[in-house]
Amino acid sequence: MTTTTTVAAAESYLSDECWKHVFKFLEDGHHNNSNLMSLSLASKEFLSITNRLRSTLSIFAGNPTTISLFLRFSNLTSLDLKFYHGDVDVLLRQISCFPLKLTSLNLSNQLTIPASGLRAFSRNITTLTSLTCSGIYSLCSSDLFLIANCFPLLEELDLSKPAQFKDHSNFLNAIKFLSLTLFELRKINLTGHDYINDQSLLHLFKNCKLLEEAIMFN
Repeated sequence: MTTTTTVAAAESYLSDECWKHVFKFLEDGHHNNSNLMSLSLASKEFLSITNRLRSTLSIFAGNPTTISLFLRFSNLTSLDLKFYHGDVDVLLRQISCFPLKLTSLNLSNQLTIPASGLRAFSRNITTLTSLTCSGIYSLCSSDLFLIANCFPLLEELDLSKPAQFKDHSNFLNAIKFLSLTLFELRKINLTGHDYINDQSLLHLFKNCKLLEEAIMFN
């Protein structure tokens, strides 16, 4: 009886890697994390596996436990802060301390571009290829220089619909610098940037050899 039980237990055992494939199949089939949330309640083992599978995270408000999420979800590739109402600079500096391989960051709807936070973030997280900063209340030309210097591997950049521009006259130089620095750029959204002229377009189309899409409504 003991031998039979041992063999049955061995045959029913699945490694973490096998469970990961099962859970990934369920997640892909429903295109959301609801199945992972349900599975994580089943056991501590399942909780550990589903934590490692989560690739996207949206944060809505800052609290003392927020930073612990980055210990729990160690394989994140996409982070959405468009509804975050805390100090984004502080949060980005904290995130930079974790060995994450983020490829996508959304900072839309903030009052300004969090410059000091992005500098700290970019020093340790060098994998970012998509940055969305849509609906920023006050955008400066220095923000464009900062983004280009911090994230030279960007493939997608969304700076659409800022409420207002500061140092308006220097944005043309900033666009030129952006086009010379972001060699991998494929998509850019400059909707609402009413200073854009023919020369700006020429810089973008001439210097960004991989550019496939440029959106510039209004």
